[in-house]
Amino acid sequence: MANNRRVAAKESNRLTEDQIFSLLSNRRRRNLLRFVESAGGESAVPAITDHLAQSEYGSDEVSASQRKNVYVSLHQTHLPKLADAGVVEYDEQTKRVALTDRAVLLLAYCHFDPTSRGGLLSRLFQNGR
Repeated sequence: MANNRRVAAKESNRLTEDQIFSLLSNRRRRNLLRFVESAGGESAVPAITDHLAQSEYGSDEVSASQRKNVYVSLHQTHLPKLADAGVVEYDEQTKRVALTDRAVLLLAYCHFDPTSRGGLLSRLFQNGR
């Protein structure tokens, strides 16, 4: 069933507004997208787990249970949800995550700063349109 959702998501080039806001409604998913982008668009799940655990628990030294909490939620919830929407490619065998072209729109929302002159709207509507 999950494979059918991934195929359907890839066949359509657009995410609906509801899909976008649903995907971005969780801080862990937003931070995951930012981290993978900063790693060049691809990263290993253990590196993502370490980064998220350190940032969420506010320490370079996280316990095994804290790390496991982050890993399990990534594996069971967040990565499948992003993969089903076609935002990332997640290889469960190699534990690699790669951003797809669909991630660009979500990252634009993640980087939005309403106090900046070069905000989201200027990036979406270039040349004053």
